[in-house]
Amino acid sequence: MKRMIVLVLAGCFLIGTLSAQVLDKPAATVKLTKTESITVSQLQKAITALEGQAKRTLTTDERKQVLDALIANILILQAAVRDKVVISDAEMKTVVASFEQQLGNAYQLGRSMTDAELETYAKSGGLTLDALQKQLRDQQTMLAYVRQKRKDMFDAIKPATDQDIQDYYDNNKTNYFMTDMITLKHIFIDTRQLTSKDDRDKAAKHADDVLKELKAGAAFADLVTKYSEDTGSKYNGGVLGTWFRGSTQVRQTFGAAFFDAVFKLKKGEMSGVLQSNLGYHIVLVTERLDARLLGLNDKIPPQNQMTVKDAITNTLMLQQQNDVLKAAEADLVAELRKQAEIKIFDDNIGW
Repeated sequence: MKRMIVLVLAGCFLIGTLSAQVLDKPAATVKLTKTESITVSQLQKAITALEGQAKRTLTTDERKQVLDALIANILILQAAVRDKVVISDAEMKTVVASFEQQLGNAYQLGRSMTDAELETYAKSGGLTLDALQKQLRDQQTMLAYVRQKRKDMFDAIKPATDQDIQDYYDNNKTNYFMTDMITLKHIFIDTRQLTSKDDRDKAAKHADDVLKELKAGAAFADLVTKYSEDTGSKYNGGVLGTWFRGSTQVRQTFGAAFFDAVFKLKKGEMSGVLQSNLGYHIVLVTERLDARLLGLNDKIPPQNQMTVKDAITNTLMLQQQNDVLKAAEADLVAELRKQAEIKIFDDNIGW
């Protein structure tokens, strides 16, 4: 629980305070190089976020751990500024790109999230895109500082053995069961802003006319450029992405009937006019893989950039790094606490 608190709260002290006077009172003040306050509202918001993830009320000890984590964040960030540890804009581009890829994988998009989707994701969590990016920068700064100051601990990490990899695979085979997967292109006629039946009928006829041109021999890519109203894929051949049968978000967005219809298509097969929650589509399936258990030497779709063995090797390395990071962070924070002035206002918190 404590490790989760430290990671999740890496930027929580940035959250704005509420207007009520009691919530603006300090829960703690921290001074390594300058005095910063953690308000009661910031602490409560951090606790609420963690309770939402844990789906239960945090204990008093766990709430104190949340405050300790917020204090640790301030200490590390002030120390990083003091010791001139800075994350460059180029590094941040890589961090944001990696975060968008992680979210794309988490939501089974078959691709990275776009910048626009990332902004929507940030808003769903009550943040602006700038605030989310600042949190990512602060998290990266903290990681860089801990790694720099406890480099010897990280250098001692050893790579996983073949037996370690095999054991992990045997114990986690369900993680490597791939559901049905398709990669698809589409020509899209948007109906979301059409309110009258007459306009919707015209859109349906337009889609039918496009299909007739395709059947008459027109190139799919040419008609994508000519007719598709999906600005995100209009100029890359209509590539909609890679979908997995288990992707509930995609199924909800487009509608169950449309989702099920495209999964009935074979590789190289083109659909007729299909209606989704968004409009009319003519779909071309460019790749299809049926459900199966991936072996250690199989490449992981849809990117196919690494094998299962490579992924497990990375996972085991990350586990070791996280264990070392936890120990290094605790050691460093203990040292910084001795250098800092920290005051906790128990009367304002009401443990």
